[in-house]
Amino acid sequence: MKQIILTGSASGFGLKAVKTLALQGHTVYATMRNIKWLSGANAAVAQELKDWAKAHNVKVEVVEMDVTSTVSVNAAVAEIAKKSGGRIDVLINNAGVSYYGFGEALTIEQTEQMYQVNTLGPERTMKAVLPYMHAQKEGLIINVTSVQSRNHIPSLSTYNGTKAALDAATVGYHYELKSSGIDVVNIQPGAFQTTDITNKRIVGKNEEVEAKYGEDALNFKRALLQYFVPTPESGDPQEVADAMLKLVELPKGERPLWTIVGGGPMTEKFEAINQSTKDIVDFNVSILPQLFPTK
Repeated sequence: MKQIILTGSASGFGLKAVKTLALQGHTVYATMRNIKWLSGANAAVAQELKDWAKAHNVKVEVVEMDVTSTVSVNAAVAEIAKKSGGRIDVLINNAGVSYYGFGEALTIEQTEQMYQVNTLGPERTMKAVLPYMHAQKEGLIINVTSVQSRNHIPSLSTYNGTKAALDAATVGYHYELKSSGIDVVNIQPGAFQTTDITNKRIVGKNEEVEAKYGEDALNFKRALLQYFVPTPESGDPQEVADAMLKLVELPKGERPLWTIVGGGPMTEKFEAINQSTKDIVDFNVSILPQLFPTK
């Protein structure tokens, strides 16, 4: 059984994944912000998760971690390593923040916040756990990106950028680390309206700029807002938790670089982009050492 760190465990995909992984016998370190009793925003969910773990006799440790803080990330990973006897088998970078609306409506500070959580947060956690994985000569990192890293539609421009950046970085890490015995892979979820993606989204502080936009852009934004309203046909976020479990339990070296979950009718097109990206990288990885030999 594996020692697993999972970020963004307070709700959505993360909370389902903690329970899914723990019920299969893995030890899960469920990280989230603000778990201090009484004053913390996630104190109640942290206690509920602890109670659930006790009731189901599974191994879940709730650990404070703010992925936007290098100090917090390093302290949390050090605490987890102490609890796990120095072993970290899996890191799942699930923490994320959403925004849909015009990019201009965000302040630069809000844009920076999105990149801090969605892009730089995973960089922090990867750098914190990799020394342990190198010492073990094995490990798995799963980065939760999005089909929006491929589907660059309007009214999601800033969010698309944060996820595309993480997706691209994951590809680089995948090739850099695979000969060290460490798998680095992407999960690309589609929209799962029954999560808290809507009520926890960032609200732009400069929404008055919308008065300057054309009716086509406004109509698309309205349609997108309607698309995120849950319906009986909305996908089940458990699918994403199940995809995480499958990747965790696949043998080293056999995990796919991308796993699309809930991509809808565009799934084949997203898969084609992924395959084209892999073909290009594979070509470069094979040809550059031949063109520029170092020995």
